[in-house]
Amino acid sequence: MDEILKIRVRNLRAKVCSGEIKSVEIVKACFKRIKEVDSKIKAFLKLDEEHSLKQAAQTDNKIKTGAECGSLEGIPIGIKDNIMIKGESMTSASKYLENYISPYNAAVIEKLKEAGAVFVGRTNMDEFAMGGSTEASAYQKTANPWNIERIPGGSSGGSASAVSSGMVPFALGSDTGGSIRQPAGFCGIVGYKPSYGLISRYGVCALASSFDQIGVLSKDVKDAALLTSVIAGEDYRDPVCCPGERIDYTSGIDNPDILKTVKIGIPKQLLDYKMDGEISECFSKAVNKLELEGATIAEIDIAAYKYVLALYKVIMCAEVSANIATFDGIRYGHRSSSGRNLNDEYAKSRAESLGYEVKKRILFGTYVLGAKNYYRCYHQAQKVRTLLINQINEAYKKCDFIFSPATLQMPVKFGETLSEECDIFVTAANLAGLPGITVPCSFVSSGMPMGVHFMGSRFSDAKLFQIANAFERISGFDLNKYPVL
Repeated sequence: MDEILKIRVRNLRAKVCSGEIKSVEIVKACFKRIKEVDSKIKAFLKLDEEHSLKQAAQTDNKIKTGAECGSLEGIPIGIKDNIMIKGESMTSASKYLENYISPYNAAVIEKLKEAGAVFVGRTNMDEFAMGGSTEASAYQKTANPWNIERIPGGSSGGSASAVSSGMVPFALGSDTGGSIRQPAGFCGIVGYKPSYGLISRYGVCALASSFDQIGVLSKDVKDAALLTSVIAGEDYRDPVCCPGERIDYTSGIDNPDILKTVKIGIPKQLLDYKMDGEISECFSKAVNKLELEGATIAEIDIAAYKYVLALYKVIMCAEVSANIATFDGIRYGHRSSSGRNLNDEYAKSRAESLGYEVKKRILFGTYVLGAKNYYRCYHQAQKVRTLLINQINEAYKKCDFIFSPATLQMPVKFGETLSEECDIFVTAANLAGLPGITVPCSFVSSGMPMGVHFMGSRFSDAKLFQIANAFERISGFDLNKYPVL
């Protein structure tokens, strides 16, 4: 692996802007690494080396002229395949959108272009982001770089594997129920989901609108903070995007005394679920490290955690049913050639092009939204969701951040099933609209990495980065270790 790919993004950017390293060199190193390992991992659905090198050359010419350097000038990035880039295909890993060409740029793409980032390719995902293993892609299964017989997690598994294996310095993903933070934990990298409304979702193919957020996968916390500083901020085109000045999340991130000033809450409900023995052991050691550094550890009680799985399934599937209703085979996407009438056209277009997981969620979502079930299922779920949010907010009166393992189980082999409870503590952040970040913690005896998860109160993202960065310093996890492929 080329040493240039081990340099952190902030340092790469400084070297590019000073002329010490050319962007073309970095991009060539990325594609060399991709050619070496992606046949085993299958992280990318689409690559355009010629276009990427052209972007990099434009950056190098810009540097020569002395023009102002963007925040990510010349830095390669992977983009999850549910984010629009004008003039390029966006499939959301579905046969339904196989020939779809994006008519405009997503808000985050506009900001990345303005910052000078170089787009390397489209990363694989579960179809329409519906899944937790990246096995539900219509095109290929992505492998975990640390053990190619095991899943990388999902739905942002392609982005996680690409970063973990060193193919790109960082990548964008989307997070609906842990879809960034769970694969980050499985792949030994940082995965960050922002507070709901911090980053615009304009130009992103929706899964469940009250959960979805665009987020970041990177090798370390500082790089995640840097990328977030670029893509966060208000956008009138996303109705839930909150107004406010753009924040530099890297500012003050190295606060050396931050752990001495905070209370870390450990949910007592961790004991209610089966957890892999080594994850439990590593998590206990992580709690001890935080305490030794001066953090106050407090047990918190959020009884409504027991409803997280049911709440997520009911509300998410209801929103899936509503959002996928626009996929009718008429205006865009796959259109059946054998429809006898309008309704038959709708049915056959979907039946021919959508995968099992998508169909399953549409059917269940339609069921809970039906006239006989709406108040009994969907309406009741929204009431209990409010109960969960209130209990979490009450817990923040006793602590500043909630700390848990990122997952309760190590990644399984292809074809095996994760437990339903595996992601429960990261999913809670989506239900409550709160920021969460997964940070690598340690390696277990099998050589696989495991991660821990910090969840903050809404819009505590800046301090969340400080806490995560502080833990990264004391964790003992070797950030410079890459999987052997």
